[in-house]
Amino acid sequence: MWRNKNDKKERPSIYIKSIDFKDGTKLDLNPNSIVIFTGANNCGKSQILRDIEALIHDSNSETIVVNKLNVEFKGDLDQSFFKGKINIDEKGYYYIENYSLLYNQLKENWDSKNLYYLYRMFVSRLDTEERLISSKTKQLYGQNRYEKINALNKLYNSNELEDKISSLFYEGFNQELIVNRRYGIHVALHVGERPKWEGERDGESMYYRTVNSLPLLDSQGDGMRSFASIILDAFTSDFPITLIDEPEAFLHPPQARIIGKMFGGQEINNRQLFISTHSAEVINGLLDANNSDTNVIRINRNNCVNNIFCLNNQEIQELWRNPILRYSNIFDGLFHKKVVVCESDYDCLFYKAILDSILENTHISTLDIMFTHCGGKARMKDVVSALRALNVPVIAIPDFDIIDNKRQLSQLCKSFGIKIEEMETELNKIYDCINSNNGELRRLIKNNGYSVLKGESYSAYLEIEKIFYKKGLFIVPVGELESFDKSNEKNKKDWVYSILERGNLNEDNKLNRAREFIQKIIDF
Repeated sequence: MWRNKNDKKERPSIYIKSIDFKDGTKLDLNPNSIVIFTGANNCGKSQILRDIEALIHDSNSETIVVNKLNVEFKGDLDQSFFKGKINIDEKGYYYIENYSLLYNQLKENWDSKNLYYLYRMFVSRLDTEERLISSKTKQLYGQNRYEKINALNKLYNSNELEDKISSLFYEGFNQELIVNRRYGIHVALHVGERPKWEGERDGESMYYRTVNSLPLLDSQGDGMRSFASIILDAFTSDFPITLIDEPEAFLHPPQARIIGKMFGGQEINNRQLFISTHSAEVINGLLDANNSDTNVIRINRNNCVNNIFCLNNQEIQELWRNPILRYSNIFDGLFHKKVVVCESDYDCLFYKAILDSILENTHISTLDIMFTHCGGKARMKDVVSALRALNVPVIAIPDFDIIDNKRQLSQLCKSFGIKIEEMETELNKIYDCINSNNGELRRLIKNNGYSVLKGESYSAYLEIEKIFYKKGLFIVPVGELESFDKSNEKNKKDWVYSILERGNLNEDNKLNRAREFIQKIIDF
């Protein structure tokens, strides 16, 4: 509970108890919740942040994705709340950014639980533009009556805070972040190696002479400035609600992961973070921190409806404990409309090339489909289960010989929600055919697919294939990848490279079956 050390009264604060989305989904939260909004491009991630901000400002605001917020108001608003936060002139006007308001107006807003301009005292929004300027050199507090105390002013007053922020900055850029407290009426940040402070008064003079010779953060690239702004906000803000849009903007993946880990590792009570991201590294960093208050939200936009899927921390950690998933690019699937899981990276390379050739011929630029591999069909079930748990549309492409391995087939079907016991009759016909004549067909199915099946077994496979296709299980119909062109007798790696080097994949008659197969995946 946040209290002024000189006052036993609880200071005013707010937090979002729950969010009602327009698709009917409800997300319950606590005062320390971290919520990450993910999804493909144009699914509504940033719009949700705008909706949240609008509804806190005015609960009657028109919104697009969020229907309603249940906001908890805590504490009593009095004039002491504003001390050190904003300036008050001699006429009693309170300056909140560029607005001048009387205390009675602000008190009325608080009591009505509709904050209006007062919401700026409780909600911080860090969008990409704000992050490029919020860490720039600032005037010391008190030089401008319209200026609120900012992060740099708080950093000015705390060596401990400077060390903490500098340490994180060093982790991201291998350079320290240094506060210049001798910059006239301003406070500035410099980048470089921190000089040593030797002696007393003389040491101070030499220290700041060296600091002044270091490059200003203001003159550095967007990545450094954005990174610094985020970590400054994380450790200096006393806003109970923070909205951050694409924290990974301007950052390389390792830095994005540091930012995510920092979000999850903060020891800050009664502060909610709402983050819109298109980076799996931000999510990976949050999961590294093992924060029990993390919620991942996947948004699927269908026509004009934004469908919300919530994955709570327990479900997330269960996925994260699987090393195959943890050290793969599986969470990248959150940001695509569809994911195709193959056995090997060479399968991915070939199928992606065929897909691109079809799109080029139909003049479609992209379908936002991600191809990933799992290192063999035995692990395919884990990746499919994980993606389906994240509500990501997923397709799996195992070789045909999975049909002859009932255990692996059953596990993969289960991951898709396919009830294999309901196909027992059809599968038995297929197994009877494979096992007939001392199993002579067994050695053929790997290279030929279902074409070697005979009589009832052939028809039985076509029936179960329809069921598989409806769920996203696309078994290679010709057996294995190399069988799409048997005239090329190279091993898989060389086979794929030689096919790609031939070019004209959309016109090559030998690849008709491959194009038909991938077209079905496009249509899924």
